[in-house]
Formats: sequence, structure tokens, C-alpha cells
Amino acid sequence: MAIKSKEWFYKQCLEEYEKFSPLMHLCWTALKKGIGQQDQTRGHVTQAIGAIQGFLDAFPDHVDVIRASDPTRPFPIEDHAAMLRDWLTWFARKRGAYGRFGYNFDTLRTYLTRRLGGRRRHGGGGNDEFKRVLRLLADFI
Repeated sequence: MAIKSKEWFYKQCLEEYEKFSPLMHLCWTALKKGIGQQDQTRGHVTQAIGAIQGFLDAFPDHVDVIRASDPTRPFPIEDHAAMLRDWLTWFARKRGAYGRFGYNFDTLRTYLTRRLGGRRRHGGGGNDEFKRVLRLLADFI
């Protein structure tokens, strides 16, 4: 699968919101954070969009597990040891910019806490945005 743009992702969110799907609440918060810059998290959402597409492409077996989770909540990847291990191993091997849309693994690393393979030491960083995008992209791809 070719990596798609953040605009594609936001269009999917808008469509889910407009049809009042079970994903609408997650979509609305993704739109507010990613476009509306609520909590200054636009980059957190953008970088997660790119990396998670690559991860799910590399590990398609995880998609069904994510889709089976509550569509109104961010996906709790910490509750899925094998998936978390796959993410951490995959992400640790990635460096620099990729794709055509300004995605960068090193930038995402600055947003995520160590629990999700990042370098941030304090606060939640971009973990919440990551988990929201993970849940949504499983349905969008």
C-alpha cells in the first residue's frame, strides 16, 4: 500500500463524522487536534498518520484486532503485548523522512514517550494522538 496523505486521512474522518458512524467521536477529535491544532498537536497527528500506515502495511494481521476494539476510544496498544512488541521493533528500525507528504520517523520519535518507542520523558506527548490514529486507520485502510 502506498502511504497516503494527511488530507486523505482527514477526508475519511470528515466522512465518518458526517454519517454519524461509531467512529465519529474519534474522527472529530482527530480533526480538532490535526487541523484545528487543539493542544498544539497538529504534528503529533500528522506524523502518526504516516508511520501507522507503514506499520499496518507491514503487519496486516493486527488490523482485525484493532477493528474489533471499541470504535469510540483510542486503541490501547499497551494491552496487546505482541502488537506493541511488533510496533517497537518496527519503529526502532526506521529513520528520517519518507514518502511525499512530510512524514518523518525522527519527528514522531520526539512526540512519543518511551513506552511507544519515542524519546519524550515527561507527559503523554503524542501517545494519545497515536492511539486515536491507530484505531481510525485500521478502519480506513
